[in-house]
Amino acid sequence: MLYIRTDVGGCYRWDAAKQQWIPLLDSLPLSLENLYGGESIAIDPSNPNNVYFAAGMFNWWPGGPWDVLKSADQGKTWKRTNLNVVMNGNDFPGELNGERLIVDPNDGNVLYFGSRNDGLWKSTNAAASWQRVESLPKGTAGTGITFVAIDRTTGRAGSPSSTIYAAVRGHGVYRSMDAGLSWAIMAGSPVDPHREAIASDGTLYVTHDDGIAKFSGGAWTNISPPQDRRNYSAISVDPTNPNVLVTMENHYGWYRSTNGGTSWSFWNVSATSSVPWLPDSEFADGPSAMVIDPADPKRVWFTDTGGVWRTDDITAKRQIWHSYVNGLEEMVVFDVKSPPQGAPLLSAVADHVGFRNASLITPPPNELGYTPFGNSTGIDFEEADPNFVVRVGHPGDTSPAGGYSVDNAQTFTAFSSNPNGNFDGRVAVSATSRRIVWLPKGSVPYYSTDLGASWTKSIGAPLGVVEGADYWSKNKPLASDRTDGSKFYLYDYNSGHFYRSTDGAATFESISTIPSLGWRQQVVEAAPGMNGEVWMSNGASGLYRSSNAGKTFAKVANVQYAFMFSFGAPPNGSKVPTVFLFGTVENTKGIFRSDDMGTRWILISDVQYQMSDLVNGAGAMAGDRQVWGRVYIGTDGRGVFYGVPSDAVPSPPRQ
Repeated sequence: MLYIRTDVGGCYRWDAAKQQWIPLLDSLPLSLENLYGGESIAIDPSNPNNVYFAAGMFNWWPGGPWDVLKSADQGKTWKRTNLNVVMNGNDFPGELNGERLIVDPNDGNVLYFGSRNDGLWKSTNAAASWQRVESLPKGTAGTGITFVAIDRTTGRAGSPSSTIYAAVRGHGVYRSMDAGLSWAIMAGSPVDPHREAIASDGTLYVTHDDGIAKFSGGAWTNISPPQDRRNYSAISVDPTNPNVLVTMENHYGWYRSTNGGTSWSFWNVSATSSVPWLPDSEFADGPSAMVIDPADPKRVWFTDTGGVWRTDDITAKRQIWHSYVNGLEEMVVFDVKSPPQGAPLLSAVADHVGFRNASLITPPPNELGYTPFGNSTGIDFEEADPNFVVRVGHPGDTSPAGGYSVDNAQTFTAFSSNPNGNFDGRVAVSATSRRIVWLPKGSVPYYSTDLGASWTKSIGAPLGVVEGADYWSKNKPLASDRTDGSKFYLYDYNSGHFYRSTDGAATFESISTIPSLGWRQQVVEAAPGMNGEVWMSNGASGLYRSSNAGKTFAKVANVQYAFMFSFGAPPNGSKVPTVFLFGTVENTKGIFRSDDMGTRWILISDVQYQMSDLVNGAGAMAGDRQVWGRVYIGTDGRGVFYGVPSDAVPSPPRQ
């Protein structure tokens, strides 16, 4: 059995027959969204059906939750064990440490979990309850215990192992020789440990900030490869030969030893990725876990920030690594749009800029734009000419904070300036021209008529409608009218005022109010082909509609909760766009479609993807403007999902 954990996308099990990863947490309710972050994962060696997942994406998430989840059916279903200690699975580089959670290989009832702030915890009843181990220090706050390891040679089947190791950041490695009752610091152990591997003869290997340490015969020795004082994390030992171990360091090298670390051979490697948009330069970026396959010791797996890699012969003169990422998806999506022509789907995402999906089946050849990496927080296109596309965000390492495309997002040109040095936020493009309106975070809107060479501040618009980290929320308060190129709309959640511009965002005026919930997750969108038709979702306050360009609004009947919505292509024979809603209609939660502008709603989500069970929190929604009935939902860590009517056939790839 092979499992992986991710920082924001839950955990997965490898299906060798289908050569794909099976997501295991897509049924978590939205209220437990924080549990998608993987702090640690452990399998019960005595019962492979049992798997445990230490879950908690962010340490700052209000109320968490954080917990160790248990599955007795290989991840098909889960239950909570109520260990509510703070976890931080999305902490880089802390997420590279581990594993913090372990099951005693000799007694499946015994588990240990090393937390970041609350010390070591132990269960003796298969996680039915937990007890704090008071005899071990907590370590450096925020990092705490980086791994727990068990020497299985010190126990027998049915009886707990006696020798346990716990790595405490800032202190070193502690050892218990009485099944976790008492602990003592191991003199000479590294004070900044990352990961471990225990050989079948009981030898302990530990990677740390400055190299690799070995504990054998009662003493620690430095066995780092020749390039000493480098930061190592991933390490594994051959379960059939205690002298064979492998390790790697970030980007620099891959090493193998056949004599317990006395000497090392440097691997000559090449990588073949199944992800066309991921550059070769990112191979082995942030390597975390590494494992020699117990069924085939020549085969090695490892994980990095780009996914999962495997080589089938580590004894070869040149190892060839292949990526195995089919089914593995943890993209964080900030915005999605569907133009009426060209590619049906454009996305703005975290870390990898965004994508132009000409096909919904084949991965795109590259990321959006002029540079790899960085975040795109907003994307839009010109309604009259969908070849003109604009994206904004923040720069990453060296790249600009926005740019434009004149070929439907196939290529991008960077803006030559930012509005007063601002970045991030949302963007809207005039329906009839290349006029760009950028609402940066913590700022008022700015507009540009020269493709981002210069920016002019809008007059009359409120300040701070998009706050510092609002791109992580669903807050999309800026929109352009999709018919009248001079109209733009803006909602201020602080005051509840709805603003309109009729001069291309040169000035804005408050023209109406909608009750403010103060939650910064309102979505404003104008209907295509309908001048002045603008709607807004407002959470528990419902869905609002205006047919006079925002002057007055009326609530859409029967919608009790509007999380977000979007317009899509009309059904055949109609000029009225389809409306998609993610919310609650007549006490039913789910994803809905209306073909008559909200008079009647049809539930289109299935049992797995109802509103309360939508994977990892939806971050954006777009109705397909080219294919009736198709809708896209971008999530906070599981990429983009799309739904089609059950009798529909996927559209062929578009260029």
